[in-house]
Amino acid sequence: MTTHIFSRRSLLSLASAVLTLPVLASPGDWINTSGDFATLNPNASEVRFAVHYPQLRDGNCGIGIALNGFNSREHYYRELLEHIDVRSIYLTDSGLYELSPSSVTDKGILYSFDYTAQYYMTYVTINTKDGRTFGEVFDGMSSWNSIYALTSAVTCQQLEEVNLAAHSAPL
Repeated sequence: MTTHIFSRRSLLSLASAVLTLPVLASPGDWINTSGDFATLNPNASEVRFAVHYPQLRDGNCGIGIALNGFNSREHYYRELLEHIDVRSIYLTDSGLYELSPSSVTDKGILYSFDYTAQYYMTYVTINTKDGRTFGEVFDGMSSWNSIYALTSAVTCQQLEEVNLAAHSAPL
């Protein structure tokens, strides 16, 4: 298992790769708020990172996955979902460890935690379904540009903003 966790010092260089997304809960906002983030390293098939205090309503209430700049398109996120599993160390209300996306847009993939099961800290694991590396998955996607991805904790407020925007969008 390969895990890549960065300090806040690494924040600026990594965040600048994905900050071109004009969005309510952008990757830059996710990282600046939580500090809990990791890259989907192209040479790895799994990443695991800690999310602190998920059950506190003003804390982290989920995670997000973001692709870099021009690759931030909903169809790339849906294509990525076909190749990855996202799991927590706690069972969800449906009795599974696997998390289901609560939102998939051109802004990213968001996953909400189950407040009845999450405790003071959780570990989230993202891995490829077939054992390929993230780089091999990215190379197989229908993108013209190289794909890079990161994952980060997202706050309750950021998830609520996205949910409000989704519910207020015209049908």
